[in-house]
Amino acid sequence: MVRRFLMLMIIQFSLLLVGCAGSNQPEVPEGNQQIMVLQSEAEAAYKTAMLDKAESLYLEILASVPNYAPAWFRLGNIYTRTGRQEAAIAAYSKCLELEPQNQKAWYNIGLVRLKQSTDVLSTATKQGNADSPVGRQIQGLLDALNQLQSEPRKPGSQVQAAL
Repeated sequence: MVRRFLMLMIIQFSLLLVGCAGSNQPEVPEGNQQIMVLQSEAEAAYKTAMLDKAESLYLEILASVPNYAPAWFRLGNIYTRTGRQEAAIAAYSKCLELEPQNQKAWYNIGLVRLKQSTDVLSTATKQGNADSPVGRQIQGLLDALNQLQSEPRKPGSQVQAAL
């Protein structure tokens, strides 16, 4: 009788454990699923201009998948939009190391370098003699770069970042 009682208790306890194990607990994405969730969140943050959040999420992705070129490209865009030109160049360069054919990354590096050149020449105009031959060359090149960046082009060919 005691033996039968113990056996019944063991069976009930086992059924209780099996019931608990099958309860509806939310699943936590793992591995690739987790990266896909992070990518989706990062892209949503990027598209809604929540750049700090997007940056954090892309960095989290890259901590797990360091050779994920699209994340490097988006980081380049984020750094460009937030005025961190050297970081943008580094991110685009990493993207190109992984995807050398990525024309958008090449184009965006060119735009960042164009902005850097404009900034350097703008500073240079404030130095030295603006009426000297070199001063006039600096101003002429600065004017040309400014015109290049602001001049309307044929539809679809304006100078803007490839996002």
